Amino acid sequence: MTVLNIRTARAIWLVDSRDLNPRGIDIFPILDALRVRYNFQTYPTRVEEANEHDPKGIVFANGSFATGSGRHAIAKATMYGDGIVVDSTSSTEFGDAFLADALTFLSTQFGLTYQPDMVHTKIYVSEMIVRINKDLAGIFAPLTAFQERLRSLSGKDFQPAGFAMSIDPASARFQPVAFKFEREAGKPFSQFRYFTSAPLRTNEHEDLLRHMEPAL
Repeated sequence: MTVLNIRTARAIWLVDSRDLNPRGIDIFPILDALRVRYNFQTYPTRVEEANEHDPKGIVFANGSFATGSGRHAIAKATMYGDGIVVDSTSSTEFGDAFLADALTFLSTQFGLTYQPDMVHTKIYVSEMIVRINKDLAGIFAPLTAFQERLRSLSGKDFQPAGFAMSIDPASARFQPVAFKFEREAGKPFSQFRYFTSAPLRTNEHEDLLRHMEPAL
């Protein structure tokens, strides 16, 4: 398996914003410091854009952050009243590193309150395009007769396009994203390019796909 590109690596840290700022420190200098430190090109400039309790949150976009592997882009970082969401095309591990750096910076430089155990839940979304030089015919073998019937009725060469697994909505209050593995839209089947998503860290997602590959 080859990872061709990371479409989305989302790290979500759930933490009450009131706990981070228990004394009501003015957040505008804080927001400006974030803009400067992480080179954000889109950032809040008006009071109405600096309300984490607004459904849109406080939005920063097109920034960057340096880790041990180099400097990488931050596509978007959004602060809400109950957590922070970071999107990149690097990895969820990169998102975690950025969040830890930002919260530590704000606590040491601006007097916000932050301890790692204040983050009560971490949620991840990983989306990537991979190449696996195998078709999907093997795992859909029990549906061969159905496939042939569909071809006969339609006059078209229908082939398996993918599969998904999700959580029963009745089984959990929080519904993670579904695991999906499907042919990349608009690409010839012969290229063996697949879009895949999972509610996992990037490295866990890759590991899962490597374990799945022999079954295809």
